[in-house]
Amino acid sequence: MAKKKEKEIKNVKEVVEEKLKKKKVSADKKEEKKETPQKHGTAGGKETPGQAPKEAHKAAPKEASKESPKAEQESQAPPIQLTFHTYLIMLGSIGMQFLGKLPNPQTGKIEKNLMRVKEIIDLLEILEEKTKGNLTVEEDKVFKSQLSSLRLNYVYEKDLKKNDEMKK
Repeated sequence: MAKKKEKEIKNVKEVVEEKLKKKKVSADKKEEKKETPQKHGTAGGKETPGQAPKEAHKAAPKEASKESPKAEQESQAPPIQLTFHTYLIMLGSIGMQFLGKLPNPQTGKIEKNLMRVKEIIDLLEILEEKTKGNLTVEEDKVFKSQLSSLRLNYVYEKDLKKNDEMKK
């Protein structure tokens, strides 16, 4: 069973790393576009036939920024640096989403799934056992904080669910 959990941990880590790589690549591409302005409609400083005049080109970027303020904010955010801290915090955040404490960032809806929370707690317990003695003081504090927060909230939500079922 421990090997199965280790394999799950490895799979989760690979998925997280892949998503971070994709975000970094898209952020890098957006940054390149900002840094290298393209000269449309000019050939040696003169406008070419069938091309937009220079004034129209200058107005276009302003309109584009009004269209997608969220995309502009995302491109300005620095890429996430994957460290053990961020990995623990991501797992904790996912656990809080499944507890219904945080909305799902993709849908914006509150979702509860206590079975998934228990899996994340089990995953963190395995990581705790495997990393014992190899963490810095700060990493250990973050680890214990995330794990205890998830455990307490899990027990609370489980008791709420149990009480709701008893009332029915």
